[in-house]
This record gives sequence, C-alpha cells and structure tokens, in this order.
Amino acid sequence: MRKTIVAAGLIAATLAGPASAQIQTLPETSRSQGQANSINENLANQGQNRGIVQQNQFEINSLRTTPGMGAPPPPVVSGPGVVGPAPVRR
Repeated sequence: MRKTIVAAGLIAATLAGPASAQIQTLPETSRSQGQANSINENLANQGQNRGIVQQNQFEINSLRTTPGMGAPPPPVVSGPGVVGPAPVRR
C-alpha cells in the first residue's frame, strides 16, 4: 500500500511539473511600451520600404543610361533668335 501511495505521488508530481510551467507567463507590456514597440516596428518597415524604392530607382537609372535601353535623349532646343546646331535626322 505504501508503495502505491509513493508511486501515485511521484506520478502526480511528474504530471504537475509541465502544467505548472505552462501557467507562468510573461508580464503584459504597458501601454507606453506597446506604443514604443509599434513605433519601432513602423520605423523598421519604413526603412525597408525606403531601401526597396532606392534600389528600384538605381536600377531604373542604370537602364536609362544603358545604350539602346529606355527613352532616347531629349532633343536640343534653342531659344528664340539663337542659332543652334542643325537637328539630327534619322
């Protein structure tokens, strides 16, 4: 009988260990800490977006300066009364 009680106690202690560990939770964050976390997350997202936009702009500019890609160069326009170079005919 005594062995049965000791065994039951050991089983109960073993099963109670994980259950008591699950009860312990992290303390809730305060409102100000939550706002600070939100602001930091927004700033990080804005930084990532800015990096993506800069990379896209860099690639667009690279394509524009590559011969045969992008738009042709703008025509040379002179003001009134100014004699400029003759237009290039293609």
